[in-house]
Amino acid sequence: MVQPLQQSLFCRALVSSGLIAPERLEQVVAQGLPAHATVADLDEALLAKLLVDSGDLNAWQVEQLREGRSRFRLGPYLIHDAIGRGGMGDVFQAEHELLGRIEAIKVLPKRKTTPDAVARFAREVRAQAQLDHPNLVRVTFAGADGGAHYFVSEYVPGLDLRRLVRRFGPLPIEAAAHIGVEAAKGLEYAHRKGLVHRDVKPGNVLVTPQGAVKLTDLGLAWRLDDATPPDQGAGTGRRVVGTSDYLAPESIRTPNRVLPVSDVYALGCTVYYAITGKVPYPGGDHAEKARRHLNEAPLSPGAFRSDLPEAFVAALWNMMDKDENRRTPTAVAAAEALLPFVTPGSKASVARVVDVALRRRTAAPDEREDSAWDETAGDSSAVEQHGSNARPDVASQGTDPVCAADQETVPDAKPSETHEAPLDRGVRWTVTAAVAAAGLVGIAALATAWLR
Repeated sequence: MVQPLQQSLFCRALVSSGLIAPERLEQVVAQGLPAHATVADLDEALLAKLLVDSGDLNAWQVEQLREGRSRFRLGPYLIHDAIGRGGMGDVFQAEHELLGRIEAIKVLPKRKTTPDAVARFAREVRAQAQLDHPNLVRVTFAGADGGAHYFVSEYVPGLDLRRLVRRFGPLPIEAAAHIGVEAAKGLEYAHRKGLVHRDVKPGNVLVTPQGAVKLTDLGLAWRLDDATPPDQGAGTGRRVVGTSDYLAPESIRTPNRVLPVSDVYALGCTVYYAITGKVPYPGGDHAEKARRHLNEAPLSPGAFRSDLPEAFVAALWNMMDKDENRRTPTAVAAAEALLPFVTPGSKASVARVVDVALRRRTAAPDEREDSAWDETAGDSSAVEQHGSNARPDVASQGTDPVCAADQETVPDAKPSETHEAPLDRGVRWTVTAAVAAAGLVGIAALATAWLR
């Protein structure tokens, strides 16, 4: 049984990955083999189980190793897990090996390393790096390793608002109000710094087990003082950018206008989702959602629950007014409108909701949030709009991405179910011929040690 194990892609990748020292591997096998079993009974599945049970590897790392991906280091960071996908890359949980600090790393996939995409990625890094606010995810470092561009931000435990609602259901009023107020504070700070988020949605609102709230993913953010027209398409086409469930009408009509008040509309839609468990315009493709944002009022939140005060619903309607001149004008005003529904126990209420949601392993079925329309180089995921008719080139959906063409939706999927390995296949986190040969030698040596 040793020879098949030697030839296993998993074992070769394991040895070359450096995730576990040979001495520790030998110890895990010796301690973990079932009674009456010998090393001759060891196969790939059993070895993987022993390593996960011992805590030396997690299920995501095992999955990557089985695919032959063996590189789990990026600069000084050891990649632990895939945790999400943003507008310009995949996001991983990682540990700084010297400092022992857990952080989040966003990596620009190799398939997107065109000059335009790298410039956009750098723009996102610079946008986030200038922000220092408790309601915004903080960037701590940026760099490149082997052609892979990445930046590092604080790791926020908990759930994004979309997964929180999917697992828990519609939130208590005081919890939804707290989340809305805190998100509005982060937006107000970004707006004062001259940045418009352009992709406010539940998937970009992170909620911690302590009830803290942080906005993330400024991959589509735009500086108000930037003289370059944003997202100009080829020819006369104009590209609608954002997520179709949360797009302000003016962002659809005139995509090249970037307004802070459009973030207020998206925040109103986000709070609507938090208290109803539904997006404002369920069903339909991107074009249908755009038409309804322009022309139709959503169902009243009161149609889904009877405990909402009229003043709360009125605050939402003001934030979601289709006319930006009548809409709640600023993020500060949005926070003030929601503040009367925040109680001294609101933060604790949010913490309880997160605790319940984290203990629930499956999500309740609901209307899936649409992915974004985006002009990312190499992806036909933008909507070219001529006049008032927006037509998406790609009608795929995602968990919380801003690149529609990038992924499929698996309800409340673990990141490993929807995302590729670190840096994706384009960067080839795989075993080279030389490393594979070294892996065979290493496994053979370990097998000899186990048999002694």
